[in-house]
Amino acid sequence: MTVAEALDALLGSDRTGDMRADLVAGAREAMDRRERNTEHGGAVIAALRATGMSWRDVEVATGIPRTTAQRWAEPPDRVASEE
Repeated sequence: MTVAEALDALLGSDRTGDMRADLVAGAREAMDRRERNTEHGGAVIAALRATGMSWRDVEVATGIPRTTAQRWAEPPDRVASEE
């Protein structure tokens, strides 16, 4: 994948044409998506566990490694950075 393809996927028509600004905006969008995906995936995985699935069952059924599924289902509290 090229940088242009990545920026198109992340920003679409919101690209400004200023490469540095687009790279920063793309990185921010990627992080936002990562956090949302982790939250959404965690809720779904926790629900699978609530149906009685073991961590191994979740891994086999979803292809998500057990340790990753456990992290998603019980994410640590985020601490705001004070920079």
